[in-house]
This record gives sequence, C-alpha cells and structure tokens, in this order.
Amino acid sequence: MNENDRHARIHHLQNRRHALLQRREQRGAPVASIDMELNVVRSELQALYETGRKQLQPEASDAVVLEMD
Repeated sequence: MNENDRHARIHHLQNRRHALLQRREQRGAPVASIDMELNVVRSELQALYETGRKQLQPEASDAVVLEMD
C-alpha cells in the first residue's frame, strides 16, 4: 500500500468511525454491534498509524554512527 492509499484509507476509516459514533448516540441503536464495528475500525486505524510511524523512523541499518575521538 502506497502512502496515498494509506492516507485515503485513514480518511475513510475516520469518517466511518465518526458516523458510527453518531449512530451509537441514537435512541434504540444496536450499541453492541456498533461497538464491535468500532473496534474493527479502531484496530485498522491503529495499524495504519503504526505503519506510518515505522516509515518515518530510520532503520538501524541505515543509521549513521558517529564516533567520538
């Protein structure tokens, strides 16, 4: 998944999460099933955020080691 796809998926999931939270507040909403879907959305968002953080961190093999004399 490239960076643009990742950002688009994050945006979609954030919108889905927002819609689910609004639906959850409605009278007579199936709270248990909404909560289960929210957990799935949150898990995927966390995984996408973690992927982004890992891409920003330099790998140990790419790091430059400075030696002090």
